[in-house]
This record gives sequence, C-alpha cells and structure tokens, in this order.
Amino acid sequence: MAFVGSNPGLALHPADRNGVHIPGEPASCFASFWMAGWSRWGTGHALLIATRQGWRSYGPNESFAASMASEFTRFFPEAARFPLTELTHTQDEFDVELDLERGFRATGGMAELEISGVLDRRQFAVPDFQLGGGSGTLNNVYLPCSSGRLSELGIRWPGTPVTYSGPRGPSSSAYIAVAESWMI
Repeated sequence: MAFVGSNPGLALHPADRNGVHIPGEPASCFASFWMAGWSRWGTGHALLIATRQGWRSYGPNESFAASMASEFTRFFPEAARFPLTELTHTQDEFDVELDLERGFRATGGMAELEISGVLDRRQFAVPDFQLGGGSGTLNNVYLPCSSGRLSELGIRWPGTPVTYSGPRGPSSSAYIAVAESWMI
C-alpha cells in the first residue's frame, strides 16, 4: 500500500465568453488536490497545478507535494501535455470542505480549488495504471462533476471542465476521487 485518501482533480478547457467549451481545444491547466489519510510520504494536503508555464505546488509540506507530483500526478492522462521538469512550491494552509452530495472546496491563502455539481458516484478501478517504468493499482469512488474553478494568487484560471457520456455513466474533467488507494 502506498496511499490512502482522496484526490479531487480539475482540467480546465478553453471556453467562449458565455462559458461554453470550445470543442477540440486542449486543457490549459490541470489541478490535483491530494488529501492523504496515510501514505508512504506522510499525511496532509497538497495542491498541484500543471500548466504549459510549469508545475507549481501549494501546501504545508513541500516534500509531500513533490512526492505526489513525481509518483502519481505527472502520469495522469490529464497531466500528460504538461511535462514535469521542475516543481516550484509555495507554503500554504488549506481549509477543506468535502461533501459527497455537493462537491469539494480547498481554500488557501494563495490558491483555491472548487469542484461542484456531482453527476454520479461509482467505483473506479485500474489494476495496471502506468506510472512511468512501472505500474500501480488504483481504486476509488469516482464522482464526475459539472463545474469547477481554480485560482492562484487571486487570479482565476479561465476555462471550463468538459463533461461527456461514457459507457458506465457521465464523466468529466472535473472530478472528486474519494476512498482512493494506490498499491505500487
């Protein structure tokens, strides 16, 4: 066992001035918020933000944030277009609200992530999730959501999550993953 906790995530895609997603445009950023009840790298919170301008982390523990970025987040499909070459860290403390009916909010002094509009709740499992040269087993309860927003230093990132129909129900680039475990 390597990690037990939750991991909400948000990829924002370009939208027109009415907030409607512009089809075919790739995500401008990806945010992943790690909440470890237990992990090899310690417990706590870390917000990771991947962009074309680089990767940034926010939280009370730089080592924990760096581990979540290098061990997991950089291998997520949503983060694939943002290569992790360097990670800059800003000390921050978060107030976290997680409501499985309404959504998630992490409010820090320097950054904020909000994901809401829960569309579904279902089990998600990948027995062979590729993590660089190796693989891991991922299990969680996946909650795709219809909306999300991300702010850094008081500036809100533009864009909107993308929702789509899937064979098992709706999916979205805004999601909450709870009861998450990784075995590597």
